[in-house]
Amino acid sequence: MFHIADAECRMNQNVSIAATLPPEQRKNLAIKVLAKNECITHLAAKEKVSRQFLYRQKKKATKAIDLAFNSIDKNDDVLFYLPVTKIWLKQLILALILICHSSYRGVKELLRDLFDIKISISSIHNLIYSAANKAKEINDKQDLSSIKVGSHDEIFQEGKPVLTGVDNFSTYCYLLRNVEHRDEDTWGYYLLKLSEEQGLNLNYTIADAAKGLRAGQKAAWRQMVLFFIKYPFS
Repeated sequence: MFHIADAECRMNQNVSIAATLPPEQRKNLAIKVLAKNECITHLAAKEKVSRQFLYRQKKKATKAIDLAFNSIDKNDDVLFYLPVTKIWLKQLILALILICHSSYRGVKELLRDLFDIKISISSIHNLIYSAANKAKEINDKQDLSSIKVGSHDEIFQEGKPVLTGVDNFSTYCYLLRNVEHRDEDTWGYYLLKLSEEQGLNLNYTIADAAKGLRAGQKAAWRQMVLFFIKYPFS
């Protein structure tokens, strides 16, 4: 009975010592077990811990080593962390519309599926038009005096004409105006407005032979040199 009680006492003591060991000491014990310089029984007796405790540390260490040397798919590596704010989400919406040419519903679905964010079509619409108004204020203050060669044309949006003017060197669009007519008066008015308010002073322009465009440029700039492009399919 004496020997049994003594053994139980030593076992309880080993358990209490093992429970108080900090992580660094547990790691060192695991290294000693893996090194196999002495048997588990002797190491357990010397460190006053149980053999089961040492085997558990060995198992943890072996698992960590295996994980460190296993091949990991680099595609799962975190490249960077991005703080998503309301301002950033607004930038994302504008980029999806203006750069990716996404539809309003496409933007709505992307925010729902990838960010778990609900947004209405009307909110997206209001954001786009708010940004457009701010962009117009900035565009109206641009100095256009450095532009010397421009390309003019008429495009159509929902059947209505849109007057366009682009700097041939930088591709900056200095004129994009949705209008009711594309006649001489309309072209002349907007070209003269750009000249008087923003300093547009072209050496020459490149355009097709649209009568309203040609007449409007002549009315706005008497000395303008105009190169006409005739398309074979027109």
